Amino acid sequence: MCQVIAVTGMMGSGKSTMIEHLQGMLVDCTALFEDDFNMAPLKSLPEIQAWWNRGGHVEELDLSPLVQQLQQHAAQSPAESSAGSPLVLLETQFGRLHPQLGPWIDFQCWIEVPSDIAFARKVGQLSRQFLNEPQPADSGNPLQWIAGFCDGYLNTTRQLFERQRQQLSQEADVVVDGQGDPFDVCDRVWQALPVSFKTAA
Repeated sequence: MCQVIAVTGMMGSGKSTMIEHLQGMLVDCTALFEDDFNMAPLKSLPEIQAWWNRGGHVEELDLSPLVQQLQQHAAQSPAESSAGSPLVLLETQFGRLHPQLGPWIDFQCWIEVPSDIAFARKVGQLSRQFLNEPQPADSGNPLQWIAGFCDGYLNTTRQLFERQRQQLSQEADVVVDGQGDPFDVCDRVWQALPVSFKTAA
């Protein structure tokens, strides 16, 4: 069997940074990212809006490829993992709320960040990407894209953030404040992890 630590939080909360820091603290762990396996990605604003209008049901998103990857890790023998059991760090938007993922998650943390800070972080990230690559092939006019992103936030994404906060934080084993120094935030998660997840560095 494998042990799965799910890192959840809204867009811009610092999930990827948390995964990166935890990888440096845990021995013999693998990082998986839900977005890499989502077979029905909500990448465009119209897709997000249409999904939300249908009720925003997470079970619409097929995560079978991600579950298959988890099954592969679970099939590893203890000899294949120096920690005795394969350990997986999972960055996920939905965590235990998704019926395909829920049974796999042993420990779930929620990174709590105010919506305005999360939004500002994401817009800043997108802006820097556009500055480094002024005309991405699939984005059109960068300023027009960011304007649409802001409109989407006001119309839909903000509501999704609030649903995530209410539902995922209730499902979490630990809720941490994500506004501080990333190392301090990660340390709070580390302190909350059961001993069974920790190995000698």
